[in-house]
Amino acid sequence: MQIVDVAWRTLEDGTYESGLRVWREGGDTLDFLPASPGKHLNWSFRGPKRCVGNIDSTGKLVKCPEDAIILRQGTRCGPCSAVDFYDPCIRCDGRTCMASEARKTQCDMSDYSVYAVLFNDSTLKVGVSSKNRVRLRWIEQGADFGGIIHTVTGGRKARRLEDRLGKHSNVTKVVRGERKIKSLQDTLDIEVAQSIVDDFIVGIESIELGTHVEMEALSKHYSLPTLKIKPTPWRKRSDPINERPLVGDVVGMKGSLLVTGIGSSYTVADLKQVVGYSLDSDGDITMVTQSGLMDFF
Repeated sequence: MQIVDVAWRTLEDGTYESGLRVWREGGDTLDFLPASPGKHLNWSFRGPKRCVGNIDSTGKLVKCPEDAIILRQGTRCGPCSAVDFYDPCIRCDGRTCMASEARKTQCDMSDYSVYAVLFNDSTLKVGVSSKNRVRLRWIEQGADFGGIIHTVTGGRKARRLEDRLGKHSNVTKVVRGERKIKSLQDTLDIEVAQSIVDDFIVGIESIELGTHVEMEALSKHYSLPTLKIKPTPWRKRSDPINERPLVGDVVGMKGSLLVTGIGSSYTVADLKQVVGYSLDSDGDITMVTQSGLMDFF
């Protein structure tokens, strides 16, 4: 099976489940491989990294017709990126829109939330998500606190606001996986988190945004408990992924970070690193519907 993405999905009881979206061998069905606490993993990853496909105008992920090998960063080949309905939106700053007319119309009519998330090492990030999945977006990133700064109709307006906010000091629009791994054992009180965001918003001095963003603690939504032992990174960035095993019992997940344990030792892997690779696994696969993939953007 080929790994398509790290996935969090909302269950009927309002809780969240983490795992991987995968292409089944020899088919075009998108499946879900859960990574539940206590599950024993005996995973091995095989290269080369291949294109994960493209999303069409209905929000459905379509397999790459060429099964193209990716020799660079990213997860899509050139042809799949060219036809992907949402690919231009990833790089959008709200100024020049490169999307199709159909996507522009959809974007202009949709509601988006510009948000702030905070990590336990006090890293403050701003971003944009469609309004109906903003909390899920925070959880996918592994943030510890999240709050909505402003909700607007039209993605380009939202991106311009995000870009403007991201140029302020002490805030970022990207948090790397290595930084998230280093902060796994850090802690931050909700009062301190609220104060950090309040100071940021007041410093902007914008009547449009107001002076307060109500922050929400997100730790209860993750399956990862408090770690008393520092986990060892699964690999260094220079280490090859091909044929590299990941073995142990799942301790939990936070964003794309998977912590496994063998005895008293822990290992942490950023599963974003293995997207596009083939996975040999003895785990069960369950079906996942493709409806709603467009909500990622």
